[in-house]
Amino acid sequence: MNITVQAQIEFSLKIKNTKNQPMYNIEVTAKNGSVVLVQKTNSSGDVKFTLSEPGMYTFSYLDKPKAATYDVKAGYRGSASRSSTYDPKGVFKVTPKQSREGIAFQTLRGTHNQGKPGVAKVVMQIKEMGSPGTPGVSVQIVDFVDKIKYDGVSNGSGKATFYLKINREYEVDVEEIEAVQNVKVPNFANGEMRQTINYKKTIVRETVNNDTIHQNNISQTTGTTRHMLFELNLKDYDGNPSSQEPVYLIAQDGSRTYESITNDNGYAKFMLKKGTNYVLNLKYEEGVHLVKASETRGFGQAISTRRYRGSAVIEQMMEDRRLEAKANEKGFVTSFRETPIRKADQPSDYLKPTPKGFNLDFGNSSEMGTPTIADNKLFTQEGFYSPNFYALNANDGKYLWGVELGESGISPAVFHNGVLLINTYSCTLYAIDSETGDLLWSKWLAGTIYSTPSADNNSVYAVYNNGGTNPLDNEESFVLASFNLRTGKLNWVNWVDKEVIACPVVEGAEVHVASHSGNYYIFDKKTGERTLDSKDVQALSSPTITATEIFLTVKNGPQENVVILDRKTLKKKKIYKKDMNLNLISENHSSYNDMNFNGSHPIVYKNEVVIVLDKEKITAFDAKTETVLWEKAIRTDSAQIPIVADGKIVVGTEDGKVMNYDIRTGTTTILSESEESIDSQPISHKGKLYVVSAGIIMMVKAVRDFGHNQWNKDSTHNLYWR
Repeated sequence: MNITVQAQIEFSLKIKNTKNQPMYNIEVTAKNGSVVLVQKTNSSGDVKFTLSEPGMYTFSYLDKPKAATYDVKAGYRGSASRSSTYDPKGVFKVTPKQSREGIAFQTLRGTHNQGKPGVAKVVMQIKEMGSPGTPGVSVQIVDFVDKIKYDGVSNGSGKATFYLKINREYEVDVEEIEAVQNVKVPNFANGEMRQTINYKKTIVRETVNNDTIHQNNISQTTGTTRHMLFELNLKDYDGNPSSQEPVYLIAQDGSRTYESITNDNGYAKFMLKKGTNYVLNLKYEEGVHLVKASETRGFGQAISTRRYRGSAVIEQMMEDRRLEAKANEKGFVTSFRETPIRKADQPSDYLKPTPKGFNLDFGNSSEMGTPTIADNKLFTQEGFYSPNFYALNANDGKYLWGVELGESGISPAVFHNGVLLINTYSCTLYAIDSETGDLLWSKWLAGTIYSTPSADNNSVYAVYNNGGTNPLDNEESFVLASFNLRTGKLNWVNWVDKEVIACPVVEGAEVHVASHSGNYYIFDKKTGERTLDSKDVQALSSPTITATEIFLTVKNGPQENVVILDRKTLKKKKIYKKDMNLNLISENHSSYNDMNFNGSHPIVYKNEVVIVLDKEKITAFDAKTETVLWEKAIRTDSAQIPIVADGKIVVGTEDGKVMNYDIRTGTTTILSESEESIDSQPISHKGKLYVVSAGIIMMVKAVRDFGHNQWNKDSTHNLYWR
C-alpha cells in the first residue's frame, strides 16, 4: 500500500506599521498555484495559515503583492513565521548599497572631526536583544564623498561615538560586514543624534585549514550580524536522506570555502560570513545551488532541499564503467545509467509586464544560458545553479510546464523535431518531449560534461569522458557518441583526444569536432567512422562549414587568426592576415563558462561576409578577399555569438546594450539597453528579441525577425547562413 504524507506547516505572518503598531483586520492572501487562502489579521497583527499543499506560497496584502514567501516541501511538518512592515511612504526604504570598487579610502578615528564646524555628534547604540548595550563591537562609518572610513568601538554601554559632517548619508559597517545599515546626518550643525544598530553575535566553533573553514555544533536558529544561517537538506532520488555526504560552499569572491558533512537525516548547517554569495558543491556535482549571502542587513537565513544520486553510488558507477571499458574490445562504455526527473511547480511571481514587453525573473540571480524558442514556446532554465527547467508561452510568458532535472548546471537547450536535448554539467544528457515535458530518455555520461549536444535528422551527438584511458594518446578517454533522438539507443561511439570546444557541428553527412587540445576530427554521421583528423590545426573555436571549406579561429604561432581549411584534406587554404585577440576557453574550468562557451566562432554569411567577435571588437571580413570591411569596438561575454540575418548583425554587450550593425557598412543602432551585462546570446521570434541580463529574460519588440531561435543558431550548430 502506498501512503502519501501531506505537508503540514503552521505559518504565521505579523503585520505592523512604521510606528511598530500591529495592523488589525487586514486581509492577507496566500497563493500557491491554484491554491488560494484568505485570512484577516487579529488585534495583535497576526494572521495564521495551515499550509498543506507542497509548493511556493506567496503572501500579499493591501498594495504589497509579495510581502512574504514560503516554500512548502512534500511531507514536511512544522511551523514558520515571518513579519512585514507596511510602509507605503517608504519611511523604512533601504538605500541600495554603494559600490566601493576602485575607491581608496582613508581611515580615521571616529572622533577625528570633533570640534570642527559643520559637524554633528552621532552615537551608534549597539544593542543585542535582551541587553541595554553590547560592548567591544567594531563599527565603521563610511563617507563616500570624502572617501573616509571612520573607526569606532562600542564602549561598556554599547555606544560608539562619531563626529560626522552634516547633510550627508553614510553607510555603517559592523565587524567588517559592509553596509549593515545607513545613517543620514541632517543639516543641523553641532547637533547630536542617536541611532540603534540591532546586533546579534555569532556563536560557532571554527577550525581553519588554509582557506577551508569547518564549523561545529551550530546551535543558533537564525542568522546574525556577521553571518547568514544556511541549512541544506540532501535527499537521494528516492527521497531518502543522503547522510555522510561532503558539502562545500565556495565564496564567489574567492575569499573562503566552508566544508561540512550531512548528518544521518541528510542535513548540513552553516554560518556563512556575509558580503558575498556562495556556490554549493557536492563531491561529484558542482554548481548545485547559489546561496545569496551578499545582503548584509538583517539576520538572514535560508534552507534548500536538493536531490543527489549519492557519492557512493557514483563511485560504483564509475568503477563499473572502468571495468566495462576494460572488458570491451575497443575500450568503449556502451551502457548508461538513467537519471530521473520530476515535475516542477509553477514559479511564483516571475512574470513582470514592461512597457516594451515583459521580463521573466525567477529570483535566482545566477547566470542564465540562452533560452530556446520553438512552436511558440520559450524553454528556459531557472538559472545555472538550479535544476528547474520551464516551458512558457513565448508571446506572453505564461507558464506551460516545468520539470526538475536530477542536477543543476543546465546547458543551453537544443530543440530538434519536438525534442529538447539538455546536458547538465554534472553530468547527464536528457531528451525531453517539448510538448508535454515528459522524459523520453536520459543517460548519465560522465563525471563532468563541458559541452552542449547537437542534433540532426534522427540522431543526437555528444562528447564526454568515456572512462579509463584513450588509445589515441593513452590519457583521459573522451568520445563522440551518436544516440537515437527518440529512444536514446546508442548508434555508434568513437574516440577524440579531449573535450570538444563548445559542441559538435553537423553539416551534410559529417560531424566535425574541434577539441580543447586544438586537434580536429571529421566523422561520418551514420557510421561513426573517423574520415579525417589533424593535429596541425591548433583550433581555438568550433568550426563553421560551407560546401567546400571550414572556417575557424586558430593559434598561428604567437598570433591568433581566422583560417580556412579545405574540407576534403584539412589543409590550410587561407590565413586571414589580421591578428585577433580571441575569446579562449579557460584552462581553469568553471561550470557556467564551459557549458555556455562559444569563443570567437566565425560566422559565414552567404559566402560573402565573415564575422568574428573577439575580446575587444567585432570585425566583418570580405569572404573572397579577406579584407576588413569594418570593425567596431565592443566587449561581450564569451558565451555570445552574433545573430545574423537580412543584412543585419545583432549582439549583446557587457554594458547591457543590444547592438545592431549593418553587415556591409557597420552602421550602428542600439536596439535595447539594460543596466546589467548581457549574459548570453539574444534570440528572436516573430519580431521580438529575448535578451538575458543578470539572470532575467527581457522580451522587447524588435520589428525584424532574425530567425535565430536557439543557442548557436540551430540544432546542427553550423553558423553558415546560406
